[in-house]
Amino acid sequence: MFARFPGSIALLLFVAVLAGGSVQAQNGKAFLKEAEQFREQQKLTEALEKYTFAIRTDSGLVKAYQGRAEVYVLLERKADAASDLRRVAALDPSEPEHAAKAALAYLDLGDAAQARMLSDKALAISPKNLPALQASVRASLALGDLDRAARDADAALAVKGTTDTYYLHGLVRMAQHDYRTAETDLERVIEWNYLYEDAYVALAEVQLKLHDEYTGPTMQLRTLDKAVERTTTALELNPRSTSALFTRSKAYAHQKEYAKAIDDISKVIANGRTDAEVYFQRASYYHGYGQQQNAVNDLNRVLQERPKDVSALLLRAQCREANVDLEGAIADLDAAQKILSEDPTTNAGTLQDLKVRRQKAADALFEMNRESDPPIITVEEPYRSGDKVQVSAVLDRVKVTGHVRDRNLLKGIRVNGVEAEFTKEDKDPEFYALLPISASTERIEVEAVDVYDNISASGFAIERTEGIAPELVLLLPTPTGDRQLSVQAGKTDIFLEGRAKDASVIRAITVDGVNASFIPDTASTEFSIKLPIEGKERITLRAEDQFGNATELSYALLRRAPEPVAVVTPPKPDPGKPTANPIPAPPPAANSATGTTWVIFIENTNYKYFPALQGPTGDVQKMQKAFSKYNVQKTITKKNLSKEQTERFFNIELRDLVRTNKVNTILVWYAGHGRASGGKSYWVPVDGRKDDIYSFYNYTGLKGLMQNYSESVNNTLVVSDAAGADPSFYELTR
Repeated sequence: MFARFPGSIALLLFVAVLAGGSVQAQNGKAFLKEAEQFREQQKLTEALEKYTFAIRTDSGLVKAYQGRAEVYVLLERKADAASDLRRVAALDPSEPEHAAKAALAYLDLGDAAQARMLSDKALAISPKNLPALQASVRASLALGDLDRAARDADAALAVKGTTDTYYLHGLVRMAQHDYRTAETDLERVIEWNYLYEDAYVALAEVQLKLHDEYTGPTMQLRTLDKAVERTTTALELNPRSTSALFTRSKAYAHQKEYAKAIDDISKVIANGRTDAEVYFQRASYYHGYGQQQNAVNDLNRVLQERPKDVSALLLRAQCREANVDLEGAIADLDAAQKILSEDPTTNAGTLQDLKVRRQKAADALFEMNRESDPPIITVEEPYRSGDKVQVSAVLDRVKVTGHVRDRNLLKGIRVNGVEAEFTKEDKDPEFYALLPISASTERIEVEAVDVYDNISASGFAIERTEGIAPELVLLLPTPTGDRQLSVQAGKTDIFLEGRAKDASVIRAITVDGVNASFIPDTASTEFSIKLPIEGKERITLRAEDQFGNATELSYALLRRAPEPVAVVTPPKPDPGKPTANPIPAPPPAANSATGTTWVIFIENTNYKYFPALQGPTGDVQKMQKAFSKYNVQKTITKKNLSKEQTERFFNIELRDLVRTNKVNTILVWYAGHGRASGGKSYWVPVDGRKDDIYSFYNYTGLKGLMQNYSESVNNTLVVSDAAGADPSFYELTR
């Protein structure tokens, strides 16, 4: 490049390039100097900025990294400080102190693996470097490598016997269960430095370990007294020491001084330590003190953080047993047994002990719930009139359904001697039986027996009725004469509309066993349903009246290719002629993703058999926040609905409104009492009775019901902001 200039000019340019590098290095040092001045003035933010400028200008400036690390420590940015110290160790690998200091920084972060790697680098340069040996001991203890920890602790003590090296030597010996040597080491630390707080706490822990080893009560009491004495001294040095409070609480608990133990562990929590171990420890004290519910509350927090903590589950089961919550205790024992059975290291004896314990709890629960009240049977099908059931004259089998209410589980339900189907784990279960009948069958007898052999029977005379099946017509899509429905290829669902009519009341309308939306308790009704058809070749419609007469229509699905869409290209406008009738811009539409959106707000507060609830002041705000991403066109508020009103609103009123207004998205928010039973969730209408789950509204199928209102409905959302006595109800209903 210099060939184009005279020699003197080329020389000047070359000197300028060299000067630029010198100026850059000088700028790095200048930034470093400014940073140190700011740091002396306690202007840490400005100092941090200048240190960073120095590093950007000169990436090899060790003092800038060191200074910035110290500022990071003052600003409590430990991770950034450790990173800078590791960079210092990399820039100057010949100095072991740098790697040792970085190792200690990573120990403070809890990264024991990184700390030991850095201490190894320091020891490779200087095997007797004391800070590196100490860092290695701490890292090895954290990693559970006791052999390496012992080797380095011995080496550190051989280099120099200090309070720190004896302290670490004592910690290692305690981890190796050599409590006598550990006690001697830690006593020496305190003798040399009576202000060494950590040594007092560690010595107290050693005393607790010796307590577990001794069998004589005198020696055990002596170790506990020493543990209390040592931790009390540590607290005199530092009244907010969580480690001293935690250890002293354990000593008090061994002395059965549970009130003092609870007070100490509560101070640990108040001082900011809130991990699961602290709550578990306090729960064990509450349990020993007889405050079982407080123990359960703490264990709930532990299991939120550690759901597979078997010790916490077993302790909670024990607390629940003491609190006479035997169902909860059995649930905890089952959960613990499941976790342990999946662990290959669990021995058979442990599982057997759990089974025995569970059986004892189950037997106690069984006896506690013993009663002599017979079950209460309610028959819903076939249709009843007084003490008679009305059955179609043409049927040779009749479906018998209903529910049985009882305070306890049921052993069996039989209909004319035929075992009915029901969920045996559910209280107040629904039952189903398909009963063969003949012309000579005169009665239907339903018998239920609970687990305490209390028997109840309910009988009805059979009255034969007309045998005319309902009229059933499919209106949309229009079927062909040979009962085929044309469906576009690739479509995954189909929307059906039709009509059913009968001389008696229509009881059910289904398509492939899925309930359609129709007006109940009427003899003539339209119906609609959105049905998934992926993989289906045929669909079957069924309408059944109250006497069991049924009509079925079966249709084949004929899939056709989509019709090509004609693309019309508008003529190009003549730039010389003004447009006479410009095309208007389309009007603003609703949210393209949700279309026309309605919100339904159900507010139940004025209860007859449940406590009244406050109004929806907060509920409205929560509802608005939950639905904020939707462009809502209309909100409908319904208050204090009975069960009949709730069913009528969702089955008839809302259905008709949605159809008329071609609503695309329906959002439902419920505020009121709620209940959960047998894995099902319910809303409680204002006339719902506490002891009758069948007076509640089961909203499990509500989303599907609303999607069957109209073909325009694409999205449905149900939010249940319900208050339930069961603590798991909120999670269940969300």
